Amino acid sequence: MKYGLKNKGIRWRSTIGSGLIVVALFLLFVFAVKWFRAEPVVEESEVGSIVNVLTPDPISQAIINGAMDTEAKEANLRWVATGEELGEARRGQKDDEYYIEIKTLLPEIDREIHYYQAWIIRKIPYDFFSLGPMITNDDGEFVIDWVAPDKEDYSAYTDIVITVNLFDGSPDPGAHLVEGVFGE
Repeated sequence: MKYGLKNKGIRWRSTIGSGLIVVALFLLFVFAVKWFRAEPVVEESEVGSIVNVLTPDPISQAIINGAMDTEAKEANLRWVATGEELGEARRGQKDDEYYIEIKTLLPEIDREIHYYQAWIIRKIPYDFFSLGPMITNDDGEFVIDWVAPDKEDYSAYTDIVITVNLFDGSPDPGAHLVEGVFGE
């Protein structure tokens, strides 16, 4: 009889021990799920003025100037698809006004449906705008002579893109055909 009682005590202890382990694992699972689903803690830094964010410090300005050639006056224009060179762009100051001249040999298009449009791009901070639709000169080249409407310096706009657009009224750029970078 003693042997049977001892055996029952061991069974109860192992059953209680197993139950406690299952409860502990369940609680661990619940806390782990709660921890994984919790929103990440984001440290918020307060900015006193938006001007501080938009104005680069001297170090970042040096990096920006080193990454972009804002002094170059010429850019070679190339087909995006093949890399073939087909024209050039020039920029500078004329009569205290900033200007950009683009001359390129582009294929003829149906001018009642499509038009070529030139864009300039500033990488840092990112911005772009259209120089306008391109026209042809007496030599059959597509050209644009753009003069800045204000006294602002546009030398940070270092990339040129020429797109083909539809006359559908959309102000967005069409398919990029030609690209160039001043200083490359």
